[in-house]
Order: sequence, then structure tokens, then C-alpha cells
Amino acid sequence: MIALMILPLLIIAGVLAYLATLPDSFEVRRSLDMNVDQALVFAQVRDLRAWRDWSPWLLHEPDARLAYSDQPDEEGGYYGWDGQAIGAGQITQVRLTEPTRIDQQLRFTRPFKSTSKVWWEFAPAPDGGTRVTWCMTGRLPLLLRFMTRNMARMIEQDFELGLALLRGTLDPQAERPQVRYQGITLHQAQDALTIPYRGDLAGLITTMEGGFPRLHAHLTGLGATPTGPLFTAYHKVDPKTMQVQCDLAIPVPDGLAPGPFTRKRLGGGRYFATELQGSYAFLGPVWASAITDLRMIRLRQDRSRPALEIYVTDASQVPDSNQLLTRILVAVR
Repeated sequence: MIALMILPLLIIAGVLAYLATLPDSFEVRRSLDMNVDQALVFAQVRDLRAWRDWSPWLLHEPDARLAYSDQPDEEGGYYGWDGQAIGAGQITQVRLTEPTRIDQQLRFTRPFKSTSKVWWEFAPAPDGGTRVTWCMTGRLPLLLRFMTRNMARMIEQDFELGLALLRGTLDPQAERPQVRYQGITLHQAQDALTIPYRGDLAGLITTMEGGFPRLHAHLTGLGATPTGPLFTAYHKVDPKTMQVQCDLAIPVPDGLAPGPFTRKRLGGGRYFATELQGSYAFLGPVWASAITDLRMIRLRQDRSRPALEIYVTDASQVPDSNQLLTRILVAVR
């Protein structure tokens, strides 16, 4: 009986001892060059009321309740948010060193309590314009230390997306993402000719550059046309190593000879849909943002079915990358 009473205590002690060995702090630093005057970028970041135009977090819940101090663009000023999906918190201006640096405090009150240091650096970019650097450092409580590495990766992707959105707000000529979370959709399974791939992201890009034209050329040689846009079906993605297992795919009609390719039936079922209008360079942070949005609304990913990246527009048929449309489908239960 005594052993049964002690066992839970030993388990708890073991878990706490393990958590104590994990890193308790993280630091994130991301930069982007903008063809914008340094004073203008500084003023845009300083104006907390303007964050609603480019914040990567307010994308998830644009109707979240926002509150501002009387002078949110001055030291001591703040803006706070309160939403069902994004939780609640506040950003406070700590120090404004015009036009080179802004120091802020970020405080979360929900879904858990934490306080982090945030700062911005503004400097001339090597090719003109301004290099904007967004930084953050913080700590997690003992019971949440298992989240430290994942937290850093998530914030890195948020910062990359936020910087791109900020640049697009200030420079309409720049590459800029537009992100739309579309919610649950039903997607029909498709017969497709595929090129299997297993490896890292750099190798995947190289494989895509040669593989998709080969798939198209095969159909053209047979006098056939695709039954839908090109897509990639991701079967496995390791977020730590960014090793992927996927199929490059072109939808085809019944009876088409596969030639040197593999014929598969892919997709089908219930998916969470997100649209990206903009360069493929933004796909990484938008994927991460889509997964975050899915978790915020408490949907569970179905890893038994591949996630889909559908290239709705033909890159050769649009005047610039801002017109590219990509649909991201994450299988859900």
C-alpha cells in the first residue's frame, strides 16, 4: 500500500527533474530588408495602432478586442488584445531610440502567463533602404519548458511572416503575402502521376524545378491535359530536421499511361484550408501559421492522410509573384 502511495510522487519527481534539465529560455532574431526610408519604418512600428494592418497574430482573429493607452506611440504606451483564439496580452513601449531601436515588453495573460523582452533594430540595408530586425527573448515556467524549442520555431515563423506583411504595408511594389484562413472544406481525391521525393527542403525545390516540367511534358506528349493544378502531397514532415517525404503530382484523366512516373490516388476527405496569394518564398511561414490557426480553433490534424500544397495559378501566366495563388490543405479529423 505504501509503495502504491509513493509511486505517483516518484513519477512526479522524475518529470520535474527531467523538465529542470531542459532549456528555460529562448531567443529569436529575424531580419528583412525593405526598400523604405528608415524613419518611415520606425514610425510604422512605433505606432501600435498600425499593428492591426500587419500583425501575424491578428490574422488569426481580426475581430479580437483591442485596447490602447492614450499615447500608444510614446514610451509607456501600450496596446492590449483579448480574443477567443489568440488569448490575451499586452505590448508596452519601454524605450524609443529614434530611428534605430525600439524596446518593448510583451506580456501574455492567457492561455498562460509569461513576460518577454521584445526589441526592434533599424539600420541601413547594404543595397539601400532599411534592414529591419525583430527580436525576442523570454522564459517559460518549469512545467512548460518542454515547449521551449517549439516555441522558438513558431515565433521565428511568425516574425518572418510579420516582417513580410509589414514590408508589404509600406511598399506596395515589394513581394508581399496575403493570407486567408478558409476553414473546413471537403476535397475530392484525385488520380495523379507523381514523382516521389524524400529529403530536405533545398533538394525538394531542385526536384520541383525539374520534376513538374517533366510531368507536364509527359502529358503534352500524349496529347492530354491535366484535370487540375499541380500540387505536392506531403506525407511526412519532420519540423526539427525539415526532412520531408512527399509526392510531386499532376492530376490526370483515367486511363492515361503513367510512363516513367507513378500513378497514385491522393487527397480526399476533410481538410482545413488556407490560401496564400504571393511568392512561394512565403510558404514556410504560412504553413506554420495555418497549423497554428488549426490548433487555435481546436482541430486535430489527421496525419494518416497527406497535407496538400496546390498551385492554383501557373507561375508562367502571372505578371509577378504577388499574383501567385497557392492553396494549403491540412487533413483534419
